[in-house]
Amino acid sequence: MFIGHYAAAFALRGKEKNVSLGSLFIATQFVDILYFPFALVGIEHLKFEKNFTAVNNFNMDFFPFTHSLFASILWAVLCFLLYYYVLLKNTSNKKVIAFVMALGVLSHWFTDYIVHLPDLPLFYGEPKFGLGLWKNKFLTYLMEATLLIFGFGYYLEKTIATSKKGKYIGRLFIILLLFISYLDLYILPKSDSILLLTISALTSYFIFAKIAYYIDKHRY
Repeated sequence: MFIGHYAAAFALRGKEKNVSLGSLFIATQFVDILYFPFALVGIEHLKFEKNFTAVNNFNMDFFPFTHSLFASILWAVLCFLLYYYVLLKNTSNKKVIAFVMALGVLSHWFTDYIVHLPDLPLFYGEPKFGLGLWKNKFLTYLMEATLLIFGFGYYLEKTIATSKKGKYIGRLFIILLLFISYLDLYILPKSDSILLLTISALTSYFIFAKIAYYIDKHRY
């Protein structure tokens, strides 16, 4: 799952106006932000196998510290504690904001469940779960696009533009995300370098979060 994760970010921001959309973009991708560096240094594993799925050429065969359900819950709890006790310690509604951010982190496992092969562990090793939508490129793109559009639609419904930019830049951003996802699935060559994959993934995550933050500044 790539752009589909951001559906949760838009939906959670629509539900709670005091949470930053940019921060939620980071939260919903947080376990991947950890995973790629972990794989790069060997804490977790990533093997390149040509045509491993219709969508990608990498086999994430060992990643319990980021992508198990148990680890996802732990990272979500840590996120809650960080926001509640450190980042928002003098904020009146810190519990709600911290909880929403934690939900953003936890959402990653459940959206991954839709597309991953049965490789997502509950704890460590078997059993592993995943509906395997990555076996079909078109259905993967359709699912991610649908989730993103519905999440963004909810965000638009629950927020109000505070400037002319607020009316249009969000829609342009969605088009950009859909286009980038299309390029990634259908056009761009698949890399077999963990380093390049890590750099491209982390770069895109933080750039998208910055754009989301800018969009959110023009809506309330």
